[in-house]
Amino acid sequence: MLHADLHIHTSRYSGCSNIDPISVVRQAEKVGLDIIALTEHGIRWPDQEIQALVTASGICSVRIIPGQEVACYSRNGLFQGELLVFGYPKSLGSNKSVGEIVEIVHRRGGIVIAAHPFKRNRVGEGFYGSGHAIRHWNIDGLEVEHPSYDANSREIAYMTASDSNLAAIGSSDAHDLTGVGMCRTIFSSNVHCEEDLFRQIRERSVQPVRLNAARAYEARAL
Repeated sequence: MLHADLHIHTSRYSGCSNIDPISVVRQAEKVGLDIIALTEHGIRWPDQEIQALVTASGICSVRIIPGQEVACYSRNGLFQGELLVFGYPKSLGSNKSVGEIVEIVHRRGGIVIAAHPFKRNRVGEGFYGSGHAIRHWNIDGLEVEHPSYDANSREIAYMTASDSNLAAIGSSDAHDLTGVGMCRTIFSSNVHCEEDLFRQIRERSVQPVRLNAARAYEARAL
């Protein structure tokens, strides 16, 4: 089994993060992660920079996957939530609709995961994320374990993943080192390349987990 955190921001391309890229690779090894995904806001790390990061960190046991977190807007400018995108070779920015993102990413063989769709608004009712709209999208998975979820959000997320036959993902959305790996995804078999990772997510051969206060695993079956 392999442990992955598929939603991490660094100070290299996300101004809201204080995580130094080299530090995050070393922290990932320290907390027992085999795979991390760098998912900056609308920006995909260039492949050559990923390789340079591996060399600079001195860590070869942690696979680094380039992804991106894309904020989506409808054609009339309404916020639709955010998507984690993997397998698309260019930065996508934050000016496209969910439908456009899903279409172009799937056309390239990539995958799309709803980022914290049931994260609560800080003020008022409803969700900051996409909420129940994801039931109508042709996505591959959603985050069911996320540090910002309350108990009800987790319950809704698990139910939605099960009802919609979507992969249930756990990820930290880390913006500082202490959050790395607190929520994670376990892959049932080896990941030799990005296509292996994509396949297991499409086949829902993954398990979301979170760490409790004692940093022990708490897993929940769908």
